[in-house]
Amino acid sequence: MIRLALTLLLMLPPGLAWAQAPITPGQINWGLAATFPPFEFVENGKPVGFDVDLADLIARKMNLQSTITTYDFKGLIPAMLGHRMDAIISAMYENPERMEVADFVPYLKVGNQIVVHDGNPLKLDGPLSLCGRRVAAPVGTLFEVSAKQIGAECVAGGKSGITLLSLPGTTTSALALTQDRADAIIVSTPTAASLMHEAPGTYAAAGKPFDDDTLVGIAVAKGAPNLAPAIGTALKAVAADGGYAALLKKWDLPASSSVF
Repeated sequence: MIRLALTLLLMLPPGLAWAQAPITPGQINWGLAATFPPFEFVENGKPVGFDVDLADLIARKMNLQSTITTYDFKGLIPAMLGHRMDAIISAMYENPERMEVADFVPYLKVGNQIVVHDGNPLKLDGPLSLCGRRVAAPVGTLFEVSAKQIGAECVAGGKSGITLLSLPGTTTSALALTQDRADAIIVSTPTAASLMHEAPGTYAAAGKPFDDDTLVGIAVAKGAPNLAPAIGTALKAVAADGGYAALLKKWDLPASSSVF
């Protein structure tokens, strides 16, 4: 078994000898949850988005074929730890809990944005204006955590709390807003820009972005210690040749999202 593992490692391209052999030789298998536009969503039955394109560019720099497998967001880390994928590229925010089991390669910097109906009929402006309101957020994300924290601040300040709708993804949360099942949603700053660009006259931002120094990273299991540096090197090469900047423009991500 030891000889087999060493043989598999020696077969990898330079810089890719991570502790575990890849799921499929010659490929890097990425996991993502295709419910978070513009990062990843389904179009014509296939996952598309910024992360899908970036995964492809990184794989090319590593001389590997990029393969995408979709999961529920909450199932991504368990699937990675179960060696059902090589890495997660799914707009995953870096936080201490996740960093206990995964190493991250940061590739975007984002903030939170409250999005409401076009025209902002309820005149919401900032987190504490959500007190007493119905707020939708994707389950298992920092947006859900943020909504809960805001609700707790409302109660601590003697105001009504938030009625939280924890939904499967950003797309479902946005739908809840348009169907008047929610007064507001909390999404990333790039997602807010994408929603307003793709559906003019439907959405509006309520207040300024907050918590706007959050890093988004590619997650790699700690059992594969050399994979993160290899991905990081490839990402820098993608940035150096202009591919990264081109993707920011293609997917309408603000320049402030860049980590370079």
